[in-house]
Amino acid sequence: MAGTTTSASSARSTIGVRCIIVTPETTVLDTRGRFVSLPLFDGQRGVGRGHAPFIGRLGVGEVRITGEQGSGAEQVRSSFIEGGFVEVGQDTVTIITQRAISAATLDAKAARANLEALRTQKATGDEAIAARLQAEEAARAMVRVAERAS
Repeated sequence: MAGTTTSASSARSTIGVRCIIVTPETTVLDTRGRFVSLPLFDGQRGVGRGHAPFIGRLGVGEVRITGEQGSGAEQVRSSFIEGGFVEVGQDTVTIITQRAISAATLDAKAARANLEALRTQKATGDEAIAARLQAEEAARAMVRVAERAS
């Protein structure tokens, strides 16, 4: 029986965590990894196999899925997300967001230009100022994700 437990344990450890990223239009990503790092609204949170279930509000930033390649080197798959919610349960991380972009497709130069354009915009009134600040925060996060990916 001890041999069965060991083989079942090792089988589960190779399976890791399933990570699904969904937007209103499509499923952006459905993959498995050893570890998932999430940008919650109040800080980063990591999720591995066997993590306790929870539901959380996402912030703007990078989702990093760390897996294992056949060579033994760590492979990291990153995506930029802009808010939403995450549900963790039974070795599955489901991210529901309005916007998700693979880090590999982000252009750091274009992201920096977008941030600069946002910084020069004038905003008057509480709602306009809040919207501009939120857009700047998202643009800064996108620049970080794009620069890390390049």
